[in-house]
Amino acid sequence: MPINELIEKLKEEHAAIPGIIDDAVITYKTGNLSGAFPVIAEVRETLSQHIIDEEGILLKFLIDKVGKEAAEPYIRILQDHPKIMKLVEQSVESTYTGWTETESDLNLLKETLAEHHRQEEAELYPKVISLL
Repeated sequence: MPINELIEKLKEEHAAIPGIIDDAVITYKTGNLSGAFPVIAEVRETLSQHIIDEEGILLKFLIDKVGKEAAEPYIRILQDHPKIMKLVEQSVESTYTGWTETESDLNLLKETLAEHHRQEEAELYPKVISLL
């Protein structure tokens, strides 16, 4: 897939993920823990591929074009990925076990993703597009 199309796909995922998390919260609030688990597991699957695309394609492209030193500000943005995936795993686990922290885990994940996605769309994606 061409990089500009990949970026559009990633932006679409940014827009869709908060709604999926909201669905998990609503499902959880209705007491349907077994129904909330697959919803948040979908977020995990989407974000796993999303991270692979950003790090394996966009970051590699960026480093190839400008070098590692010049790519450092964008590398810092992507260094949030392990923290995000830890929140995802924590959310999946709490949904699966029925811990009372599920809703707060999901809300923290949603807030963290919103800030991270804002940085990617304001800084990383425009830089990559400028180098095409």
